[in-house]
Amino acid sequence: MSIEKNKIEPIINSQQQEKIETKQAEMLDDAWAELSQDWQTQPTQKTDISALIKRTRRRTRGAKFCFALNILATLGLVLAFLYGVFDDQLGDPVNTYIGLGSLISLIFVYFETKLRLATWSQLCDSPEKAIANAIAGSESSMKYMWITKISFLPFLPLVNWFVYTVGQTSEKPLLLAFLMANGFMLGMYAVVEYLHRKRKKEYQQLLQMK
Repeated sequence: MSIEKNKIEPIINSQQQEKIETKQAEMLDDAWAELSQDWQTQPTQKTDISALIKRTRRRTRGAKFCFALNILATLGLVLAFLYGVFDDQLGDPVNTYIGLGSLISLIFVYFETKLRLATWSQLCDSPEKAIANAIAGSESSMKYMWITKISFLPFLPLVNWFVYTVGQTSEKPLLLAFLMANGFMLGMYAVVEYLHRKRKKEYQQLLQMK
């Protein structure tokens, strides 16, 4: 009797083990099925093409407006320089400052023109190219910010030279004039740097939409 019992117990244990393993496998399959269903039903981020096209148009209009202002400002500097030279009423420091400033501005506008026209010639309102156009506009904006920051390099010593030269004939303290001039330049640079970083972040987001 004990021998038969010993023979039956392994069989029972084996059957119980198989039931446990089968149950575990069924639970695991159910868990994977539930996870797969949850993953498939998760909302995917979709690109709002219409909003992207509107933003690109708005940015393009803003860039064109800024481009027009830069051209007008450059022409104003050139005319002021010519007036100062021929009329001889502004004085050498002012004429030198305006002349060098107009030269720097001409170089800046030249590179800006090449950059802007190359980008604007590629833009269109096609929904299929909305992301590509937004990326191109963002690249153009980042390059423009970079050119703007580079232009501070020659303007900064020019501004300080002008303040020092004019200050020699003025009774006002030079320190205050230097602080105001350099503070203004630093504030402008900080704004450009902020916009540059913002465009870089947007550019990375646009690349992920491709």
